[in-house]
Amino acid sequence: MASHSHRIYIAPMPRRLPRFMREDTSEPDRVPATPSGIMRKAFRDTWKINLVYTAMVCIASVCAALIPWALGKVLDSGLENGLTPEILPGVGLFVGLVLLNSVTSVSEVMEIVIAMRAAWNPARRLMRVVFGRRTDVGRDMASGDIVTAMTVDAERVGSFTAYLPSVVGSFLGFAAVVALMIGISVPLGLFVAVGMPILMAVTSWMVKPFEARVAEQREESGILTSIASDGIAGLRVMRGVGGADLYNETYAAQSARVRDAGIRASKYRARLRVVSEAGPAFFTAVVIGQGLWMTYDGAISPGALVAFYGFTAYLSIPIEALIETTYVATRAWTGAKKMSRILAAKRLASDAQADPGLAAPDWTRAALTDAASGVRIGPGKTVALVSGSPEDSAALAARLARTDDADEVYADGVDLRRLRLAEVRKNIAYSGPIAELYMGTLRSNLLGPDAEPIEPRAVAAQVADVLEPGGEIRPVLSEEPGERPVDAGLLRALNAADGADVLSSTEGGLDGQVAERGRSMSGGQRQRAALARALALDAPVTILVEPTSAVDSHTESRIAERLADCRAGKTTIVATVSPLVLGRCDEVVFLVDGKEALRGTHHELSSHPEYRAVVHRGESDESDKGPTAPDARCEGTRDVGDEKGGVDGKVGVGLGEADADREKGGAK
Repeated sequence: MASHSHRIYIAPMPRRLPRFMREDTSEPDRVPATPSGIMRKAFRDTWKINLVYTAMVCIASVCAALIPWALGKVLDSGLENGLTPEILPGVGLFVGLVLLNSVTSVSEVMEIVIAMRAAWNPARRLMRVVFGRRTDVGRDMASGDIVTAMTVDAERVGSFTAYLPSVVGSFLGFAAVVALMIGISVPLGLFVAVGMPILMAVTSWMVKPFEARVAEQREESGILTSIASDGIAGLRVMRGVGGADLYNETYAAQSARVRDAGIRASKYRARLRVVSEAGPAFFTAVVIGQGLWMTYDGAISPGALVAFYGFTAYLSIPIEALIETTYVATRAWTGAKKMSRILAAKRLASDAQADPGLAAPDWTRAALTDAASGVRIGPGKTVALVSGSPEDSAALAARLARTDDADEVYADGVDLRRLRLAEVRKNIAYSGPIAELYMGTLRSNLLGPDAEPIEPRAVAAQVADVLEPGGEIRPVLSEEPGERPVDAGLLRALNAADGADVLSSTEGGLDGQVAERGRSMSGGQRQRAALARALALDAPVTILVEPTSAVDSHTESRIAERLADCRAGKTTIVATVSPLVLGRCDEVVFLVDGKEALRGTHHELSSHPEYRAVVHRGESDESDKGPTAPDARCEGTRDVGDEKGGVDGKVGVGLGEADADREKGGAK
């Protein structure tokens, strides 16, 4: 990492923060998996500091309410006695109230601490639930919603927890104002005391339909954000297959829905604004007008009129507090409901049924049997799973990898659920249909779970980057460059996956940076990197789902050949309909309605009409994997050397037209 000779001054920082401002770094407490439980937990975690903050806010609010009253007393004393020592008590009271109000204003620091502390524990618990394990929450909840729950929604719960003391203080200050007004003029005080609750009830009635329209707008905006995110992630693919126009139409249609939802919400917003602003203004006009008349009539003093004018500033506070409370509470409750869905998630696979004393099978000779389909996979073979419904073969592959303990799978008669999950993961490598890559180096992406932990670069270094040419694009994560003992195995895996161009197109090779979600690569490159990651594990059993769907036929042929050589003598299961891959497999299992219907070699099964129909469809797809038109090829594709070269860091695989990635497969 580059060193910086100059210091970046951001802000003064104490050497040691007060205890109440330090974040707890221990294991987070259990958080109830219900919306109400989450809210109660947030208040329980902050009740002590919240109590102190509430007291300070109440003192500040009452002081602010008394300031106009004290000012009126000073004015009356001055008019009656002149600038004599008689006014000093009133001046002292006024100055004291101002100073006390100023001192209690520092409680805003507590508000920030409360918000952060109330959000911190649920957010950390959510991370414990989501990261490092497979749960059922992803089945009905988008990944974007999960990220939002851990960040935005947790902050909303914290904001509501920290906002309630301000509400209590606002209403206490308003009560003090009403009491002072009644002490000066009973009719005016009762007018405000009775009329304002009526106005608040009307405002509350109008807030509910407004919130419904705002929720509708937020939902439509969320869909638009998801469309935009998907578009950014698949921009190159869309251009390659000519899908930009369709995407633009979809985005424009959703934008129109967001606009229409905003217009519908604006009507209610306008009505609510009229009531919330015009109502207090009406009361202010009545109070000031009546106060002027009473002063002219001699019923109240000039100082009381000044106090009345100052009191009118509090007439809008309850309305504003009610609207803000409803808004903050609605967002917090919505966020808590999403958070509860994640906290209630159940792990799909765990050690709950594991028998520590059970001996593990000899994985190199173990046969896998799926109880649901009756399919048995013998050891040491490359077996393909073919189905007219790709979902069936992909589901069988996932079951054999023990992705869900609801499935019943055996290894030489041993139920996989009775083995520790770490034992299964160590010996069965699974690569799903989606090629997932992550921000970091190419090496860390290929090592997967075996990668070294990478710490983010220091904040000061990141801030200093913006002052240097090209610094704004420097990686957030840092890893010391240089060769590692594992690099030889990674290069062999890349070679087997025909990924020479993955290596050569990444600046810095294995030390080079991969963009978030692998956006710096084409769809085919991402798929081959994911395949190399699975092969690099060199597990006794490797399960692959559609590992060549995003590459052209020439690349696919080389992958099929190298995969057979790389996995010779080891159990390999491939869910595919590609004839090029099927021809290299020792055995093919044909599924009908999720059950085994036929078994044999690709050549033997080709005489069966139903199998031939599925494979013929795959052959039709293969014809689309030929030379790619220049305007459909991935941006940034370049020729890197001899077409038949290996992965040795010097000679790469050529990416001419015959070797361009089939971009439409990259969208998977």
